[in-house]
Amino acid sequence: MAMARVPGSFRIAHQARTFELYTDPLDHHNRRIGRIIASIQQDIDEGSTAYVRQILREPRELYRLELERPDIAYQRITILDRDTLEALLEQTPEETVRKRLKIRD
Repeated sequence: MAMARVPGSFRIAHQARTFELYTDPLDHHNRRIGRIIASIQQDIDEGSTAYVRQILREPRELYRLELERPDIAYQRITILDRDTLEALLEQTPEETVRKRLKIRD
């Protein structure tokens, strides 16, 4: 017979692991940005349409990226800075950008 779990003893999947606490903060930031870009690319590859709109100019340019996939009633909104948006566009094939990415004013 399996023992019952103590309440509150569950593991959090995205919790910082001990070895991540001692790494370079810039390296941790870059890996996190990479995971965000990969997740957005996966959503686009699975058929989402992405709408991009600039929401802030000063003191830092920020963009709102809306991913929409009506066939499964899925919508995701992510706020990106200019550098991250440019990295996303550089890493995504041009054909996919033309078909799936829409710029809104």
